[in-house]
Amino acid sequence: MKTVNIMIGACILLNSINLHAESAKECMKYWKEKSIVPIKKLGEVECEHIWDYGKSNTSQNRLKLLSQLNLKPKNNQWMSTGSCIKVLYNKNNYYIYRAYYKEDRDEIWIAYNDKNAFSYFRKVTAPQKEEESSRVELSCARNGDYGEAKTVLNSYLKNNTEVSMSSYKVGDWYKEN
Repeated sequence: MKTVNIMIGACILLNSINLHAESAKECMKYWKEKSIVPIKKLGEVECEHIWDYGKSNTSQNRLKLLSQLNLKPKNNQWMSTGSCIKVLYNKNNYYIYRAYYKEDRDEIWIAYNDKNAFSYFRKVTAPQKEEESSRVELSCARNGDYGEAKTVLNSYLKNNTEVSMSSYKVGDWYKEN
């Protein structure tokens, strides 16, 4: 019995090593990378809502991201339009998805295809003083050969939005021209 417990413990430990969110410092390092690449926007397409992740085999890589970030897909705070931006990079299609909490302003951005996924989760905290801006606690998660998905997400967010991973501004998902 003791051997079985040790084996179970070892399995849990090995699985937890693979399923972890990156530290805020590591995520900010990803965000600050200068490798912005040209991506081709192919338009807006319908995609699976975050609360439906796991119901189909195609959303398993995104469900793993949520697990790494300790987020629950069934949280009734999630809001989403149910649409993604389809982009083309390096002959691969990717989808950029955004969801947010109704009351907390926390947001997740995910770049994914059938094999790879990368996400940023931005937890917004209220300012301590009236003249301060809202602070951000950043975390990120990855699945598969995530390097290209990370580059796609960074490029999309930096070129098409006013999103910052160090501060929050209402409406920064949109870019003013």
